[in-house]
Amino acid sequence: MTHAAGPPTPGRRRPNLWHWLSPRGSRAFVLGVSMAVGGLAGGVRAAVAGKGIWTVVGVFGVGVAGVVLAVAWIVTYARER
Repeated sequence: MTHAAGPPTPGRRRPNLWHWLSPRGSRAFVLGVSMAVGGLAGGVRAAVAGKGIWTVVGVFGVGVAGVVLAVAWIVTYARER
C-alpha cells in the first residue's frame, strides 16, 4: 500500500508531544510525591547539617522535580477525566 503525497486527510492531526511526555500511570504520581518529600526534607536536613551549598541545591532540585512531576500528573488526570 502506498501513501498519497500531499496534505493529510482532514481527520488526521499531528501527534501531540504533550501526550507522549505526560505522566499517566499512578506510579508516576507516587514517584513524584516520594521525590518531593524526600528532596525537600533532605534539602532541609542537609542545610541544617551544614553540608555544601551544591549538595543542598542538588537535593532541593530533586524535591522540586518531584513537585513538578506530581503536579503534571494531576493536570493530566484532570484533563483526561
